Amino acid sequence: MDEIWFQFGRQQGIVYGAIPKLLSPEISMGGNFVYDINGEFYHTTTVYGYIIKDNSEFNYRAMLNIMNSQILWWYLKHTGTVLANGYFRYKPTYLKDFPLPLINKSEMEKLSSLNQNDKTSDRFIGLLFGLDDNDIDFIYRT
Repeated sequence: MDEIWFQFGRQQGIVYGAIPKLLSPEISMGGNFVYDINGEFYHTTTVYGYIIKDNSEFNYRAMLNIMNSQILWWYLKHTGTVLANGYFRYKPTYLKDFPLPLINKSEMEKLSSLNQNDKTSDRFIGLLFGLDDNDIDFIYRT
């Protein structure tokens, strides 16, 4: 029963399963990232796990808010390729060039405490990117 060959079909990245991470389906309409705070969830190859480096300024709650924001969704819609019915791929390759804002400690605290997926959160995240209300309204319209 302890033979390795049948436990996991593919062991790439298996050591990262038991640590905190963000998870996202490969194909989605809008941000659908979740925070696996206890490292309890393993996944198939059509779900991606994102691990924050130890030296990062960002924490998982802040990143979760950015990754689920309308700003990232707008970026992906304008840099990615649309699939059937308006879905896009949330592959790391497509997300790696998305810039993160430079923020201070108080901005990080506020970003970490935001409620996800509402216009107030998107407005605050937009401010971190140097966007104003007109820019955010444009993002919501397009």
